[in-house]
Amino acid sequence: MKKLTKLFAFIIIVGTLPLLSGCGSSAQQAGPPEGPAGSMQYLIQGVADQKMEVVWEFLPASYQSDVNGLAHQFADKMDPEIYNEMFAIAQRLGKLLQDKKEFILKNEMLESPKTSPEEVAKYYDPSVDILITLANSDLSTLEKLKTFDGGQFLANSGSKIAKDFNTISDLMPAEEGKLGFYEKLKQAKVTVVSEEGDQATVKIEVPGEKTKEEVMVKVEDKWIPQTLAKNWKSKIESAKQSLDKLKPEEITSKKDQALAGFKRLNATLAQLENAKTEKEFNEQFTNQVRPLAQMAPMLMMLGAAAVMEQGFSEAAAARGGVMADSPGEAKPINPNTMISIVINKKLSPGEQDPIIDEILQSANDTESLQVIPTVDGEITTFKVYPIEDIEAYSKKIKFGKPSKVDSKTRSITVELDE
Repeated sequence: MKKLTKLFAFIIIVGTLPLLSGCGSSAQQAGPPEGPAGSMQYLIQGVADQKMEVVWEFLPASYQSDVNGLAHQFADKMDPEIYNEMFAIAQRLGKLLQDKKEFILKNEMLESPKTSPEEVAKYYDPSVDILITLANSDLSTLEKLKTFDGGQFLANSGSKIAKDFNTISDLMPAEEGKLGFYEKLKQAKVTVVSEEGDQATVKIEVPGEKTKEEVMVKVEDKWIPQTLAKNWKSKIESAKQSLDKLKPEEITSKKDQALAGFKRLNATLAQLENAKTEKEFNEQFTNQVRPLAQMAPMLMMLGAAAVMEQGFSEAAAARGGVMADSPGEAKPINPNTMISIVINKKLSPGEQDPIIDEILQSANDTESLQVIPTVDGEITTFKVYPIEDIEAYSKKIKFGKPSKVDSKTRSITVELDE
């Protein structure tokens, strides 16, 4: 990272991690030392040493209570069977990734001209460890969540995850002579610039980074960033409102569908677990994972658009609407720009690949198409995005003959060339 603001932003994000993870209030703790500089130094040093309990200790008691209330509210509304099964699947997946590591690392889907298998293997263990730690943590059942202790979670699971992130950070290429992220934090120095009453300005110095000044305020005998104090109440209220909209009866109405999906996932995991040879495992792995891998670019794009839209909306609200008409504002993705190419034949991944290639090659220079293949019984469907004019696009299809173009359902039925 090239700017201190990014380093400091990371600290503040980590400082609000309990809010995101639904942690509860912990018992009495020593907490950070008195004074604005000491408090910030304590937080930065704790994160640098992967002692994540300092994050919880950094928060005022009422903030911990707020988070605890959100955790209880969520636990009271969530269906235990759905929630617990999600984590049970995550636990099963983690064990599979451990047990079948050798097979997975040799799978063709991980082959890349830009990344060697040895490079992928380096990141494998710490990445899998993060999943396993979360899947087996105090978040793993709804009953545990009802009595969750944020300090204990961060001291145990949180610190383990931070150590794995540190391992990953150490593996990343770095310029010779340049300090890594955690090393920079370890050498950070915080001093008081000015202090008057319950407000102070501190200077944060990090080797190789631009010095930054941060306004701190005192809340319940804890010194925290002014930005955190200003935004806390509104963020908590927003979270409460979101949870208020979560209706137990609505969750229950979708329970059968969710459990059916979990059943399919478990069946897939069972096939992979029971594979005895590398060939048998990789055939199953490729068939099951390929659609997800091909879906990933679109999911990332949709997720990024949603985050950008939310970010611009919040920024505009915070600035009184100044950014409302920003030319960079993300627009909601129009579902009417997605089409379905339907082929009345069950196609294997190998048969799908040349069709996907032709679809991608049909894009104009200004387009960037995404393709999601799915197989349902004897029908193979390719979801393609973004396509505005379905009639015009149907004329570009070269891998078969379009037999039906339905503008209402935005689908094109194609008969493959023999």
